[in-house]
Amino acid sequence: MKHSARIEDVSLERFIVGPLQVNSYLLLSKTSALLIDPGFPEDELIACAASLANLDERTALLTHGHFDHKGACPRLQEMGWKIAVHENDKTLLTRSSSVFTFLGYPSAALEPDIVFKGGEVIEIGGAEFTVQPTPGHSPGSVSCIEKNRRWAFTGDTLFADSIGRTDLAGGDTDLIMQSVEILKSLLLPETLVMPGHGGRALFGTIQRINPYLNT
Repeated sequence: MKHSARIEDVSLERFIVGPLQVNSYLLLSKTSALLIDPGFPEDELIACAASLANLDERTALLTHGHFDHKGACPRLQEMGWKIAVHENDKTLLTRSSSVFTFLGYPSAALEPDIVFKGGEVIEIGGAEFTVQPTPGHSPGSVSCIEKNRRWAFTGDTLFADSIGRTDLAGGDTDLIMQSVEILKSLLLPETLVMPGHGGRALFGTIQRINPYLNT
């Protein structure tokens, strides 16, 4: 399933992949591609990634290292894509996942090409995205926020009507609530928030309907 949008010289497509319905976002300019959370190696996503082999820069960025957000990374790395993750979730990539084996997907570990500390700026077309640490769902969870704050990719930290779970290994309820406060300070009401699962929404709407933003 694919949906499209556009900002300046960057196009955006959303692929909904895997049994957990992960949102994989492809940002594309004339010379580069940024694929956020390539969750599962489904045919449509892999075919699209393969068609971009002529681009100068191809990066797959993980908002966090959980199995449902990284599944296509081994295939992408074989195709020449660089894999990027925050340093605190690096070990989630460098070890294999028994959950993937159970679901019938390759579980091979991989070494990321880029390791973020937070604060880095990713340029693509006419847009710049800041890598903002938003831990809590996992130790290395990040959000990617466009500098004019019109787009924000929040992974499993912030959903339209909820926040990410914190009962998995490395989860921390206090930290995720601090991360929500950080997002509240950074995002404008007109920012389009695009989470790792579920539908997108303007941040102004999220502030009204999400009970975790009104505590």
